[in-house]
Amino acid sequence: MSMNTTEIYDNNGVYALDSPLSKRIKFWLIIICESSSIPCYLFIIYQYLYQKKLRKALHNHALMVKLCINFVVLTIDLSMHLSFLRLGYVFPSTPGACLLWQLVDYGFWFGDIVLTSWMSIERYILIFYSHLVKTPYRCMFIHYVPLIFFSLYCPVVYIYLIFFDPVPHKYDYSFILCGGPYYYLDIAAWLIWYESLVHYVIPIFITVILSGAMIIRVLIRKYRLRQTGRWNKYRKMLIQFICISVIYIFDLPYVIVTIVRWSGFPDFGTNVQGPYFFYMNYIPTVLLSFTLLGTIPHLKASIIALIYCKKQNTTASVVP
Repeated sequence: MSMNTTEIYDNNGVYALDSPLSKRIKFWLIIICESSSIPCYLFIIYQYLYQKKLRKALHNHALMVKLCINFVVLTIDLSMHLSFLRLGYVFPSTPGACLLWQLVDYGFWFGDIVLTSWMSIERYILIFYSHLVKTPYRCMFIHYVPLIFFSLYCPVVYIYLIFFDPVPHKYDYSFILCGGPYYYLDIAAWLIWYESLVHYVIPIFITVILSGAMIIRVLIRKYRLRQTGRWNKYRKMLIQFICISVIYIFDLPYVIVTIVRWSGFPDFGTNVQGPYFFYMNYIPTVLLSFTLLGTIPHLKASIIALIYCKKQNTTASVVP
């Protein structure tokens, strides 16, 4: 197992040295988190597809897309990081693997951030302005059209930038993401600002701010206006999204260091942003499945039924 010191660049262009001890710790942490999170993802996705009530609820549509996006990030992006930490180079060392890793790391990861910010806006509408989605026409333009747009926006943008941008590709398998994406080699400064702000910083702040606003507004309605019936109706929806929003606190150290560096201190936090804060950005992906596990209705009965069905199938295969 190769755990030599390597030079890495994170997605913000921060140069850092990754020590053997640091790589070993991150390697085993990722193995533990990934192996425990994947079964949880599969169970939750199955429940959302199997239970008709969950599948048809408007507020769960964006969540189902978010689950699928994060599952791709977990299984492909984190697995590639795991391989890189173990070997010290990208494996498989092919252009196709490099481009796929870059697409998932940028297109899907940023896509999840942007989609989550839309989820916060949509939940706010569904809780406080539910009349806007009462008719099929309004539901189409307020729910389905934005959902399709925010689900496909980042993947489509990065498919073009990574696969079809005319800048020459220089694959360096000794660097994370093979030294790419390569459109950074020939990109206007304002586009870098646009990507960082629109795809990352602003969506996270929208998610956090709207989550706080929903809590405050619901509490005001519950205790001052005594609208307990409305609170009970949307309580689970609100609690579910608050739990999702809280896990994105782990992204804030990277965001704060990035903002300070942009403010005229380019060397601020570079010794921790690349090796440590960069990997903290994947904590929400790992925790999402465990966060949603507690919001599944009749969870205990579903687990018992799944275990009983498995035992029954095993017995049937053994008994002639």
